[in-house]
Amino acid sequence: MKLATTPALGLAYFAYFAVLGIFVPYLPMFLDGRGFNSHDIGLLLAIVTTSRIIGPSLWAMVVERKGDPISVMRFGAVLASIGWLSSYVDFGYWPLVLGLGLFSLFWTAILPQLEVSAFHYLNNDSSVYGRVRSFGSVGYILVVMLGGLLLQHFGSEFLPWGATVFLALLLGTLFLLPSFTMKNTEGQQSIRFRTLFKHPVFLRFMTATFLMQISFAPFYGFFILYCRDLGYSGVTSGMMIALAVLAEIIAFFYAGKVLNRFSYRVLLTFCYGLTVLRWLIVAYLAQHWYWLAFSMLFHAASFALAHSCAMQFIQSFFAPAQRSRGQALYAGVVYGGGGAIGAYCAGVLWADGPGATLTFVSAAVAALGATLMAFSLPNTLRQQQKL
Repeated sequence: MKLATTPALGLAYFAYFAVLGIFVPYLPMFLDGRGFNSHDIGLLLAIVTTSRIIGPSLWAMVVERKGDPISVMRFGAVLASIGWLSSYVDFGYWPLVLGLGLFSLFWTAILPQLEVSAFHYLNNDSSVYGRVRSFGSVGYILVVMLGGLLLQHFGSEFLPWGATVFLALLLGTLFLLPSFTMKNTEGQQSIRFRTLFKHPVFLRFMTATFLMQISFAPFYGFFILYCRDLGYSGVTSGMMIALAVLAEIIAFFYAGKVLNRFSYRVLLTFCYGLTVLRWLIVAYLAQHWYWLAFSMLFHAASFALAHSCAMQFIQSFFAPAQRSRGQALYAGVVYGGGGAIGAYCAGVLWADGPGATLTFVSAAVAALGATLMAFSLPNTLRQQQKL
């Protein structure tokens, strides 16, 4: 199944992250073009991100009942595409919040199940996973660069139709993936979810990743606006993000080898520590293009290696039939909760631009907390450490 499914799986990652390549960096510019201030933007991003707290667990419950993650992904992609149509017409702030909130809620049905499906198809081979996952990074980098050109030539209103193209590609690709049923391996103990957050290792891991996601909020929410305020063109801003994702692609390609050589504790501590330095460079030296470009290279560690490590943790910690809910819990708490809190705080601190330095310094403080928490993790995850 691995050889037959890998091209479709890679294309699914490509299309999914291509949508994010337009949505994540250019949505703040789109909202700014609609006349919203930084507080409005931060609040909208926080509300939209909050759906990522509820959504993943909701869809994971459906997967556990049906045992079919592929059908759930297809359903989510269809309804997310319908929700996205709200971006085409300007009916004002709250209708847009509602439409994008619905888009985000159904969008959360996709990635956790895609991650579970990938490890299933690839027989838990982290080396192959890293190479397949890099297709997502390729999609992201190409669309970010394309988005910079479209922004410069068509303005921020390119975003609705630009994302729709890749939503359609994603929807078509998901129907190429064969369905399968998630089952526990015989004799493998299941995790009791009701006591999960009493587990010290899991609690420390989730706290570290939660703080790290908070630290990324200014980058995801305001980086393009920050570059614009510093005098960079749309193309240059897109190239900066593309450089970060290029570093991410290379890191994903070699992530399997790195994970085989170092422990969770060492890798996460290293990746999160570099992220502290990254945000400080962005805060104080971003007016120099070479320093800003240098900081983008840190994305290889602060996202790609850290994400690969987190996915391996989830795969190791949860039994096969529970991995969908484990991925959902991770996505909901970290990307949903951490993203929502980070987006709202960034919107408040940003203050329409004058608070940019303070915002990125605050991000560095959050990353420092994540580093200290990662340092407290054990070097290995032993079976007896599980609940």
